[in-house]
Amino acid sequence: MTDIIHFIIFQILDKAPLFLGIIALFGLMLQRKKASEVIDGTVKTIVGLLVITIGSGTLLKSLSPIMGQLNTTLGIHGVLPANEAAFGVAMLKLANDVTLTFILGFIFHLFFVYIIPFKRCKNVYLTVHIQLFLATFMVLALPGALGLSGMPLIVTGAILCGLYWTLTPAITRKLGQHFIGDDLTLGHNQQVGAWLASKVAPLFGSPSQDAEELKLPGFLSMFRDNTISLAFLMPLIFLGIGFSVGAQGITELSGKTNWVVWLLMQGLSFTAGVVILLIGVRMFIGSIVPAFKGISDRLLPDAVPALDCPALFPYSPTGAMLGFIASVAGALVVTAATILLKSPIIVFPSPIIMFFDGCTMGVFGNKYGGYKGALGAGFITSVIAHAGVILLYPMMGSLYGSGLMFSNIDFSLVWLPLLYLLKLIGTAFGLVV
Repeated sequence: MTDIIHFIIFQILDKAPLFLGIIALFGLMLQRKKASEVIDGTVKTIVGLLVITIGSGTLLKSLSPIMGQLNTTLGIHGVLPANEAAFGVAMLKLANDVTLTFILGFIFHLFFVYIIPFKRCKNVYLTVHIQLFLATFMVLALPGALGLSGMPLIVTGAILCGLYWTLTPAITRKLGQHFIGDDLTLGHNQQVGAWLASKVAPLFGSPSQDAEELKLPGFLSMFRDNTISLAFLMPLIFLGIGFSVGAQGITELSGKTNWVVWLLMQGLSFTAGVVILLIGVRMFIGSIVPAFKGISDRLLPDAVPALDCPALFPYSPTGAMLGFIASVAGALVVTAATILLKSPIIVFPSPIIMFFDGCTMGVFGNKYGGYKGALGAGFITSVIAHAGVILLYPMMGSLYGSGLMFSNIDFSLVWLPLLYLLKLIGTAFGLVV
């Protein structure tokens, strides 16, 4: 009997794809789905997580050599904020803790939504990949802040995740009341950022100066495709890193391949890795969300869904694009500043912050400050999101040194000050050195 229990715990439950596959299996069976739907959801949950692992390997293979050379040559730590990449790398070592934190956090979230009486808090967070990113962030950061490990780490991280997933969508539900209504709200790591955008935007313009009345060049629309955006941005970022290292340093890595061509190919390989990751994430989400959504629908039938940020882009497409453009400018300012000021941590422009955060801030910026507000909100929030990485990155445990970091504005606005407060408390009570 002991051998059987040991086998189940350390050979099955210890493997995150199998563990989450079992969760999906039970979730779908509880809803009395057809056998074919149960098999489909279970298998795609397992395969989706394995695809994420493969994508993570591709990212590391393309990024690690050049980041290592940059850090050695210049004596710095270069970092690229990219959620999917950071998540994939962390999951290679911390998959089970992350999975348990995510599942327990979702249970806490449903409980909080159920007991909190306020209508605006009746939102169910259904952006599973964003929830996984935050759960991973907690597992990485809390050991250094509070000296936690094992079950105390998982429970503490889950409670913090559950509170965030419950309380912050209420912010954007209120902010979006006059243009979204009560059909949905934002479920991302951007809700507090959206609040900041709504406060910053009126300083730049007026809602009467609606961005949707402007006409922008048609070619900008192609950057709404994440693959196209990455295929343009990542080779440029790799070239920037390569020029910082110098031709000789890159030639040591590129061998017989021309060093510039090698950099371009590494940038495109990174893009391919993200695309693989996203395929795995979509497969995983498409399979496990029905299991979680079915449970939440039964418990909270009147709750509003909290969805991914692209669900908000149609409410102001031009505002979103202006926010993206301004966010790119903000990212470049931070990168230039970290280089010129010889910061020990060089922050490279994040495709995730620039596009997904930038567009979201542009929507809220336009609704509260017109096209000028969209530009102002996109720029200011991008600067904050990128600059916050300088202080957050050293607190990322095993992720530190990988050249990767989590992105999105709320990591800087919410979790950065909270982590430093927790570390102060942990130091005062002797929990951390």
